[in-house]
Amino acid sequence: MLYHLLKQTVKTQQSAGVSLGQPHLLQYDLDHDENVKKAVNDLSQAASGGSLYVIADEVGSKYRINNFQTLCELLLTRVPLLHLWAASCFHGHAPAGWQVEYLTRPLRSPPAVVREVEQDARITTHRDVLPYSERGVPDHTDGPPVTRLYHRGQCHSGRRPGECVKCGFFVASFLHSLRVGVTGRSTTTSTTLTSTSVGTTPPCLQWRDVLVLYWDKDSNQSGVVTGLQEAGIPVRVMTDDDIEDVVTARSDVVWVARGHRVRGLERKVVVCLENPDYDLFKSKYLTLYKLTSPRLDFISRCTSQLVIVSPDD
Repeated sequence: MLYHLLKQTVKTQQSAGVSLGQPHLLQYDLDHDENVKKAVNDLSQAASGGSLYVIADEVGSKYRINNFQTLCELLLTRVPLLHLWAASCFHGHAPAGWQVEYLTRPLRSPPAVVREVEQDARITTHRDVLPYSERGVPDHTDGPPVTRLYHRGQCHSGRRPGECVKCGFFVASFLHSLRVGVTGRSTTTSTTLTSTSVGTTPPCLQWRDVLVLYWDKDSNQSGVVTGLQEAGIPVRVMTDDDIEDVVTARSDVVWVARGHRVRGLERKVVVCLENPDYDLFKSKYLTLYKLTSPRLDFISRCTSQLVIVSPDD
């Protein structure tokens, strides 16, 4: 998303006669020392003895942040004219002496969603993510109530909601109740899903405004996908080739994705498919290093209507 926004900005300024460089999207897996060295070499060569501007977003877990510190320190020795901005939800891991700003105002999500996110153990127990501060601006509404659907009862199948066609039907029915995809302007439920001024009628929701997120890497989401398709909803499961499409919301479809792959994106409607096996993986190792947390990483993507599909227990 940052890369595409930068490209648009550069293109606009160039059309106005301003001469600028070009943004470059570089991706590194900093789990391994050799990748840190490669990143330092690539970036220092790009500087060519001059200034280097780096934006590093969502630098990841504590483990990755430790490696990111090393990258920053090595890069500074190689590129004296370094300008680097980095963002992470974890605190207390910036390189020594670097300026730090804590951005904790909950400006993305309405209060109803914020209350769900702030229950995450990384905020309440482990405290490696700072709690929210005051919003600082009036809350004109609490936001749409969080909708909870349950994977239980007759006609439900599979252990996980993602495996269940019936759960797909339930999600589809709720999306239809929001009038998602309806041509024209809506005056029903979906009017609560935008932050327009009083007296205006917001446009109806589009399919591209919806994300369906799941946690487990290997879990089977075919049930929910089938249920959505049979209910007439355009839906696609995200693959590596779809990343740019998802980021730019180019296709007007409901995307189904593993939550950690869309960290940083926002959608008006987020459907979170809970996994009954999640609690089994709360070992010390995963508490420190796991990539995703359903509340912190998935639910916080929601800017308006949150839907949580829970297993029977």
